[in-house]
This record gives sequence, structure tokens and C-alpha cells, in this order.
Amino acid sequence: YGTILNELNEAKDDSNIFVDPYGNIRYRGADPNNYVEFNGETWRIIGIIDGKVKLIRDESIGKYSWDSSNYKINNGSGINEWSQADLMKLLNPGYENENILDGSEQKVTGSLYWNNGNGKCYNGWKNSTIDCSFDGQNGNSKGLSEEAKSMIEKSTWYLGGIYNMGQRHLDTISVLMDDERGTEVYKTPEPPTTYDNDNISRTTIWNGYVGLMYPSDYVQATLTTLNKCYTITLNSWNSDCVTKNWLYNSTYWQWTMSPSSWFAYGPLVVFSNGQVNTHHGYFDGEVHPVVNLKSSVKISNLDSNDGSINSPYKLSI
Repeated sequence: YGTILNELNEAKDDSNIFVDPYGNIRYRGADPNNYVEFNGETWRIIGIIDGKVKLIRDESIGKYSWDSSNYKINNGSGINEWSQADLMKLLNPGYENENILDGSEQKVTGSLYWNNGNGKCYNGWKNSTIDCSFDGQNGNSKGLSEEAKSMIEKSTWYLGGIYNMGQRHLDTISVLMDDERGTEVYKTPEPPTTYDNDNISRTTIWNGYVGLMYPSDYVQATLTTLNKCYTITLNSWNSDCVTKNWLYNSTYWQWTMSPSSWFAYGPLVVFSNGQVNTHHGYFDGEVHPVVNLKSSVKISNLDSNDGSINSPYKLSI
């Protein structure tokens, strides 16, 4: 881990590495040398965030709901509280015995990704499900190996709500980061409506192993050459603003971890057109797991590999 810290610190002057308003070291640009071999797969280093090396899986593990619900709760659109979300329970340990009946009366078991399991995953409105597998066979995504799990640090993740992406810009990124680390959350109205009736008290902190990227992770991964993109609101970005953003995916939209404080069922997503905005939690967005590494994790091939796609860093503990 110290080796990773030293490597990034020494490369601070690289145009693809910079320090954010909170003092975190991050990678940006179209294709920086931030590739690592983790879990026998290609992952990438977001940066050193809050003193921990933060990784994201390069390829999606599939398209699943962030959260869904039965029709009596938020009209089946889900609940944007990560500490109870269906996707959180899919990715993290401790939910193996939590069988939930979905709308088809089929049981959904938690922790499938963490345990390399097979079963049902939420994938639509009113608790709709699809078959899902994380055994790594026949083209399936694979879950986490025992070695990979031993490298992951249980961490504090921020769940502050974001009210309006139409007021957030790249040149005031600290405001967005303050939102994510803040205390604003959605509150069920009185009286509740059909779409906003879950009556759940939102949290602003979650402790766990596997999360997702924040909107600020995505936004700061861009190295834009267009000055106007710094002042365009993030819900109005276009492909010109993200042509040099290694977290951008033009083929499908991606979930982030942050909830909207405007809608009961709306997490924030990165759309395939480059914009960041709220979406219904029940939709099937691409899932790229994110983890923080333990301080004991080292790069085992630093002398021979440079972190490029053809020469990724290899991790050991």
C-alpha cells in the first residue's frame, strides 16, 4: 500500500494525476495508467481517497436495479436509501439468509456477488427479477475470490443527498463533494403521496465493503479541453465534455452511490450522453463495483509494470 501511495505521490506532476479539493489524489483523462489486476480481472484505480486506495471494476457485472419495491411502496419504484438497497445487499456479505419474495413469488437471496452465487436479482419495476450468476462460468460475471476479499477494507461511505444537479458544475466541484459528504436527505412528505410514501429515515453514513462510484468520482475523471464544460451544469453535459474521461461509458448508463434528496426513489446516474442526473431506482443500470484496499496491500510488480492496460499492476497482501 505504501508503494501505491509513493507511486502516485511521485507522479503528481503527471497531467493525468491531480489533487482534488479534499486533498485526495485522483486519475483523470481518456486512458491514464491506472490499471490493476484484482480478483483475476481488470480493475482501475480511482485514486487515493480518504487515505485509501479506491478501485473500480473496469467492466460491469451486469444490469440490475439499484432498488425496487412492491407496488405499495413508492409505487414500486424503489427506495433510494443505500443502507437498505437491493443492490447493496447483492454486493455485500451478511444477507445470505435474507430471502425476499418478489412480485413473481420467487425468492431473491442476498450477497450473491460477494459469495460467487447463483439466483435471482432485481431488474425492474415492482420487484421484478431476472436470473443472475456470479460463478464466472459460461460468460457470467464472477464474484469476489477469497484473496480479493482479504484485500478489501470495510470503510465508511457517504450517503449525503443531492438536490439539484442543475446547480452543480465542474469548476465548483467542492460543492458537489460537500453534498455527498453532507447531511441533506430525502424526507417523506406529509401527507405521503403514491410515489413518496416509504417513511424511511435516510442515513448519511454507511459502513461496508463494496459500493459504487460517487458522481464526483466520475466528474473529476474528465480532462476536458473545452472551457465551457467547466461551467455547464452536470445535467447538461454532452459527449464533448467526456471524450477524455476514463469512467465514461457511451454504450449504457451507470449507477452511482449517491441518492437524490428530491425524490424518494431516485439515485444519481451517469447517462450514456455524459450527463449526471436522477433516475428511478428500479431501472436496470450497469453496475461497476467499487472497493477500498487495506493498508497492507502492495504492488508486487512495480519495477516491471507501469499500470497501462497491457502492463497492469498486480496486487498482493
